[in-house]
Amino acid sequence: MELPETSQITYRDVLKILVLLVIPAVLTAIYYGTPLSFQQTLVLDHTNPRLHNFWTNALVHDHRPSDGHLIGNLVGYLLLIFPCWILQIYCEQERHFWLGLGIILAISPFIISASSYLAFYEILGFEIQNDRGFSGVVSALAGFLLMSILHTFTQKQREPVAVLSMGLYFGYLMLGFGILTERIVVVSMGVFVLVVMFAGTRTSFVASAAELSEWGNENGQLSLVLVIAILVSILGFTASLPSDITSGGGLTNIVAHGTGFLFGMAVVGSLRYHHKRSSEEGSTVA
Repeated sequence: MELPETSQITYRDVLKILVLLVIPAVLTAIYYGTPLSFQQTLVLDHTNPRLHNFWTNALVHDHRPSDGHLIGNLVGYLLLIFPCWILQIYCEQERHFWLGLGIILAISPFIISASSYLAFYEILGFEIQNDRGFSGVVSALAGFLLMSILHTFTQKQREPVAVLSMGLYFGYLMLGFGILTERIVVVSMGVFVLVVMFAGTRTSFVASAAELSEWGNENGQLSLVLVIAILVSILGFTASLPSDITSGGGLTNIVAHGTGFLFGMAVVGSLRYHHKRSSEEGSTVA
């Protein structure tokens, strides 16, 4: 699908953009516009958990040593959300984007907080009294974007080209993650995947680099969106699995990051499965 060259931004498009910007606006307003005593009531205390705090803790952020915790999550959200939205538009699945975003915002904080509580308090015995932050939700968006990229490959490309695209994507994903986190093993895995994929281009199952380039020239706008989405998703994946779990005098909740990422992937998978099943049932009735 190529967007019309004469397409213009409508009032409805502006409204959608404003809806996406409401989320960082709310987080910012809570951080700078409410007293710390109120914010503390929203935090999840593993030693005295309250049901509503399993969701509200995503709305508040640590004030030590500065507002870097909030700013990092706001930047991550803004970087991830727009490529994901545009990509779903190109795949003619914008409805799935909004439905998926709604599910992530409504459900993922509970799933993420519950996983953190079980991992740290029930299993490891850590008494964390200030479990807070939007990072898990941002990680869910990163997982949502990753699966959207893979879905775009399979939907828009011929099978051999899609195989090459997915192989290169995972190779660069591991390579980027390894370089940014200085993990030699992960870098080696990324290099190995890339070598295997280029070797596979000599078979009938994997397209050549020239065929991928030809597809890119024929689908210029979509290719540009994919390139941007891929770069953003690599950064999002790296941020979801930080190399150092201690920062700013606190503990980076690696469990929340990982759970959020997997949840975001699962949302895309479930939406695609539901859409495929609905289509099959519609065809049977017809």
